[in-house]
Amino acid sequence: MLGRAVRIAAGVLLALIMIGTGTALSLPATRHIISGWWNLPDRLPALSDNVAVHYEPGAEDYARDVAELLPAAIARVEAAQGRPFAYPVALGVYVTPDAYAAANGTGSLAPVGTTFFGRVILSPKLFWTQRRRLPAILIHELSHAHIQGWLSHAQGWTSAGGYARLPNWFKEGLAVAVSGGGGAELVSEAEARAAIRRGEQIEIYDAGSLLSLPDVRFERPPARLEPSWYPVVLAYREAGMFVSYLRESDRPAFDRLMVAILDGRPFAEALTIGYHDNVQSLWQKFVESGDGPK
Repeated sequence: MLGRAVRIAAGVLLALIMIGTGTALSLPATRHIISGWWNLPDRLPALSDNVAVHYEPGAEDYARDVAELLPAAIARVEAAQGRPFAYPVALGVYVTPDAYAAANGTGSLAPVGTTFFGRVILSPKLFWTQRRRLPAILIHELSHAHIQGWLSHAQGWTSAGGYARLPNWFKEGLAVAVSGGGGAELVSEAEARAAIRRGEQIEIYDAGSLLSLPDVRFERPPARLEPSWYPVVLAYREAGMFVSYLRESDRPAFDRLMVAILDGRPFAEALTIGYHDNVQSLWQKFVESGDGPK
């Protein structure tokens, strides 16, 4: 029991670094991280024919659906991000909201999926009310897990800080792009183009911060703030469009970028290696391109 408590304390410390000091030092956030660490899906039963997929008792059918989708989802992430997963990824699927909230590291029921310490945690909503979203959200979260796994491989105990220092717009934009829109389904590309044209565009920067919140920030927030999910989903859509542009406009450059990131290089350095350009210049080219606002 003492050994487990020490591991939890170490995990919480890394999570405080990973999600941003300003948020993490609040009592509720710390409590949710401890809860997530205590309820890692590894401790749940696993499918006999796919031990990577763990399930809350009662979610066996959900787990089988995820296992069926998993090979294609893994192949898609590996092809898009340039190399196999560094480590096998554990997944947890849940049938009750309380169990999901306890395990997902946020304590919130709002996200339909999270990646917590390299584990993919999937909401009951993806088996019930939002089942059609399951394939894309699974790929979205595996994109995050893939990067976390490689940074852990490259940087060991410093991987949490390395992941936090990647720009949030890139991490979420990559996950949206790789999954074909997962996480941004409720805002179309046309809506996002119009928002950028109005100046409601995400903030583009070349380094995250240990002190920043894990959000995709706006340079100028959208005038529309309701429903509450709209600004978040708009930001994800804009980020996904930009990352798609980076990949499709110069695939060799994007591949070099991904190699450098997965090798643990800082994002600004990786961008220079890939594109021989800076992020503001690339954003401007995106805006002026046929894939930008029209």
